Amino acid sequence: MKKRFLLQAVLGVFIGVSISFIVPLFISLVVNDGSYYPVALEMEVAYGNQLNAVVIQVIVSMIYGAAWGVAPLVFKIEKWSLLRQTMTHLACTSLCTFPAAYICYWMDHKVSSIIIYFAIFLLIYVVIWFAQYMNIRMQVKALNQKINTI
Repeated sequence: MKKRFLLQAVLGVFIGVSISFIVPLFISLVVNDGSYYPVALEMEVAYGNQLNAVVIQVIVSMIYGAAWGVAPLVFKIEKWSLLRQTMTHLACTSLCTFPAAYICYWMDHKVSSIIIYFAIFLLIYVVIWFAQYMNIRMQVKALNQKINTI
C-alpha cells in the first residue's frame, strides 16, 4: 500500500503541474492578444512579480496534484463504509483544493466568493459521486444478471 500511495502521489504531482501549465495556456489562447498569462494577475501582484507567482503556483500545484492523486485510495479501504470513504475523500479533496484556489487566486478573496466556491465545489462533487455510484450500481446489476443466468 505504501508503494501504491507513493506512486499515486508522484503521478498526481506530474498531473498537477501539467494542468497548471495547460489551463493558463488555454486561457491565453482564449484571450488571444498574443500574450501568455501563466498566473492570475492578482497572484502576480500579491507575490511581487510573475516569476515568484509561477514558482508558488508550481509548488502549490505539486502538493495539490499529490493530494488528489492519493485521495482515491480511501475507496480501497474495504473495512470502511461507503459513507466514511466518501466523507474522508470529500474532506481530503476540499481541504486541499480550497488553499490551492486561495493561494493561487483562482477565486476572489471575499467571503461571498469563498461561500460560492464551496457551494460549486460541493455541487460538482455530488454530481460526480452520484454518476459514479449509478454507474457502479448498473455494473453490479449486470454482473448479478449474468450470474443468475448461469
